[in-house]
Order: sequence, then structure tokens, then C-alpha cells
Amino acid sequence: MRKEDAMEKAGVFKNEKADQPVDAFRREDAIRPSGAFRREDAIQPVGAFRREKALQPVGAFRKKEAFQPADAWKTLGKLTYLPRWFFRSRILNQKRPLQTVLFVTDYCNLKCRHCMEEGHQGSRMKPYEEIRKELEYSYQRGSRFIDFEGGEPTLWRDSEGRTLNDLYRLAKEVGFWSCTLTTNGQRPFSDTLADTVWVSVDGYGKYHDRVRGKGTFAKLDRHIREAGHPEVSIAMAVNRINKDSVGRLIRYAHENPAIRQIAFNFHTPFPGTEALMMDWEERNRVIDKIIAYKKRGYPIMNSVSGLKIMKKRGFPKDCWIANYILIDGRRLPNCPGSIMGACDDCGFSMAGEMYSVLRMKPDTILAGLRLRMPG
Repeated sequence: MRKEDAMEKAGVFKNEKADQPVDAFRREDAIRPSGAFRREDAIQPVGAFRREKALQPVGAFRKKEAFQPADAWKTLGKLTYLPRWFFRSRILNQKRPLQTVLFVTDYCNLKCRHCMEEGHQGSRMKPYEEIRKELEYSYQRGSRFIDFEGGEPTLWRDSEGRTLNDLYRLAKEVGFWSCTLTTNGQRPFSDTLADTVWVSVDGYGKYHDRVRGKGTFAKLDRHIREAGHPEVSIAMAVNRINKDSVGRLIRYAHENPAIRQIAFNFHTPFPGTEALMMDWEERNRVIDKIIAYKKRGYPIMNSVSGLKIMKKRGFPKDCWIANYILIDGRRLPNCPGSIMGACDDCGFSMAGEMYSVLRMKPDTILAGLRLRMPG
């Protein structure tokens, strides 16, 4: 009997076939007596080696282990991209977007009183290939974060049965680092592939329902609790009819384990919605209240510096940090409020955050990093 046959009969070789090349054998296979070592290597000290053996060839480690050159380069690229982007923006005055807001549909399942799209909803589901071109365009311009909006973006479908999750996959294929879902919370979103989820909540209970419709708060509250997603936050647009609910909604976000944080915007008077805007004295009182909660440790996304600048009417806007692609395909270098003449009365908190970041406010930079690099 050949030596190899005798050894195979004794159980020396396991599943690896005898005619494999020499380097195909694993370390634990070669010339061991039958049963001498288990797969976990019998005589190892406790914890000495994991199941993935120490001397495996390059490429045998799993993604979470030791050293992955490709992952390391990817992580390094992300860590260096933001400082490079800041340098180009702040020092070289190169205005390249970091975020893209891409409208994929104007269909919606609500008729909210403050919406700039109200009155012309339900005309278009943007085609998949058109969205692909818009993603590639935005990525090439410098954007690395994508937010699909509507309408209600979870309603998006195409003729081939694709859903919003297919758009998240597409965005990652293009190269985007993070995908955000902004939703009214009226549909379950537990299966979303979005990295972060923002649910629009315009007040607690009846205050929200006054803006978005009876029963809408109870429904979104249920969907938030059922989602099981680790990065769910809520955003409130404060206006004249829900301003008294600010404190209660902050406490709701703090008490709800399914919610990571809360962000605040203030109603921007788009045409037809001017009556909802607070006067500046009211708005500043609300901002002071939010700042007080923030300083007490409540989970508010807005930075104190960003909130303070929102008290000043007509402050300079740096909204080119986000490019917008509208439902009709128009590609805007900044917020569409600029073409509606709404900039002086702007209530979008990102305007204050962008202003503060580019003026190197430490608390705003830290808030931005927490927002963009969760976990």
C-alpha cells in the first residue's frame, strides 16, 4: 500500500482531495494523526487562535478581521476626503457639493399644509436610468452623500418592478458613501437599505396631525417603533400652528429608544404657505428654547452655533454644499429656495450648519461628523 493511501485510510486527510497541489492544504490538515486536532486546534490555549487560523494565506481573512488592504484604502480615502474638501472649499474657494438631494417622484400619500409641492403632486415617477445618470453626475461633481426625496420617496416604483431599495444599491455602486431616506412615516420602512432614516414629525400628537392630517402621528409613531433600524431620527419644521409642541417633541425623541436624535427646521414661506411662518420674534424665542434643551443634553442634531445664526435674517448662505436635482430633471447647484426668492427668510437648518462649518465653529464641525459618520 502506498504511503499516501495508508495515511488517507487513517484519516489524515479530511475533505481536501489527495491530488490537490501542496499549497492547497490548510495548516491543520497536513500530516496529523486521525483526530489529533479538532478543527478548532485542540491544544491551543484558551483564546489563542480563533477559528480563522493564524497563518492562513493572504485573502483568507474575513472582512472583519486583521488587515484588508482594499478596505483600509477605502477607509483612508473617506478620512482624507472631508479635510481635502474643506481645504478646497474654505481656502481655494472651490464650490463642490458634498451632498445631493435627488427628487425621485412627486407622488405623495399626504397633503401637508406647509409643503412646497402641494397642488402639483402625482405627475411623475423618475425613470431608473435617468436617476443613474443624475447619480453619476453628482458623484463626479464631488458629492458623497445622497438623499432621495419626493413627494413620498417610498412610493417610487418603475415599470420593471424596482423599488427605492434598488436605488440605494445603485447609489452604492456609483460610489456614494451613505444613503438617506426622508419619509413621512406613513408606510413601514423596516426593510429599507438606507443607512440613515429621517422621519418628518411636525409636532407631538395633535400638533402634527394639524399639519399633516388626522391619525398621521399615531401611524408614524408605530412605524418608528417597529422599524428596528439603528439610525432613525426625526425632523420638525416649526411653524405658527405647531410651535407650542417643540418642548414635548424633544422629550418624545429623548424618551423613545427607537429615535437617535431630532433636528429642527423653521417654516420657509414658499408661495401659498406664507401664513404658516412665525414672525422673527417668535422664531427667535423658539430657537432659544431649543438651545436650552440642547445645553441640557437632549439629543438635538442642530449645533448651538448653527441655531444662533438662524436668528439672523438674511445671513449669507453657503447652500452650494448640497446640489439639488428636481423632479423635472433640473440640476441646481444649490437649494431651490434660491429661485423662489425665499433665501432671506430661509428656515432650513442646514443653511445655518453650513455657514458655521465653513467658519470653523467646533461644535458645528463635531455635529456634522456625528451626522455623516454615525456609529
